[in-house]
Amino acid sequence: MAVLVSNDLVYDQRVRKTCASLVKLGWTPDLVGRRMRRSDSPSIDRPYGTTRLFLGFRGGALFYAALNVRLTCWLWRRRKRLDLIWANDLDTLWPASLVGRLAGVPVCYDSHEWFTRAEGLVGRPVVRRIWARIEGRLLPRLASMMTVNAHIAAVYGKQYGLRVRVLPNVPVLKPPAEAKGRAALGWPADAPVMLLQGAFMDRDRGALDAVRALLELGDWYLALVGAGPEWEQAPDLARELGVADRLLHHARMDFASLRSLTRAADVGLSLDRPTADNYKYSLPNKLFDYIHAGLPVVVSDLPVAGAWVRDQGVGAVTASADSVDIARAVRAVRSAAIETDHLEAVAAAHHWDAYADEIDGLISDAIATQTTA
Repeated sequence: MAVLVSNDLVYDQRVRKTCASLVKLGWTPDLVGRRMRRSDSPSIDRPYGTTRLFLGFRGGALFYAALNVRLTCWLWRRRKRLDLIWANDLDTLWPASLVGRLAGVPVCYDSHEWFTRAEGLVGRPVVRRIWARIEGRLLPRLASMMTVNAHIAAVYGKQYGLRVRVLPNVPVLKPPAEAKGRAALGWPADAPVMLLQGAFMDRDRGALDAVRALLELGDWYLALVGAGPEWEQAPDLARELGVADRLLHHARMDFASLRSLTRAADVGLSLDRPTADNYKYSLPNKLFDYIHAGLPVVVSDLPVAGAWVRDQGVGAVTASADSVDIARAVRAVRSAAIETDHLEAVAAAHHWDAYADEIDGLISDAIATQTTA
């Protein structure tokens, strides 16, 4: 089977977990994505096949055109050996749907976000209409689909009359990672540290808001781990505000190293602003990563994430993106002293294998529809 993704294979943990589940179900995935530089290896070390395509473009219309052409050609050359195509996100669904229809191969679709309401489409109505038209043409052909939370599932289900399965971005349940020594990280030994992590900290993801909160939290440090525009801008803002000595700035790292680092922090932050519906109605994977590491959380007051944190009793919700409100929420979490046993119980209820049956169900839906077509 082919598993398609538009990003670099190395850092996509949802796709990695999906492939591991597919292997457990008896499938042999061949994972296809991109490599950012021509000098990067054309594959990565996984217990299944991997292919990284160099496209020559990083974004924009030419990138998506190159991606779709290359994926279509890759699939078509292997069509006689394919028994299933798994498309991750809307930007891989067109080649999956085209080759699946022509070659008679079932197609599964996993939407990792509310794609047509993503931040990158805000203020770009023409581009958004193009993606919405593609979505409107392809989704009605599916037997069912999968997405990351119940709210987004309800939107897709109502719009397209589909059964939409839900598989949140939760970690695999593992024994807690050993906390990386603070000295090795360059962190203070005794001062409290709040952590914001993100593979790509785009605008309005809260990194700069967290830096501003340091002005109100004179004894706290902030660790930022990731990449992206806000991650890059954070040191300049910290110097401008006079808090650079309390910003701990780490580049994106592999998941095992990140788990170890997370255990060394005191509070996990998720501070998305509601500037795009995809942010507003998200349930970020970092929330679950924090809780699995034993960290209480501070989150934005958003309809899904805020309600989930309140319901589970795992942290505090900040009233706004203002630094005073963020600081108030951080102090509230610190003073609440949420029990480790409670965080462990929540983690035990929300992990990958607790939802992974949805993968088998999605495959069964696709095969059954293909058989009766």
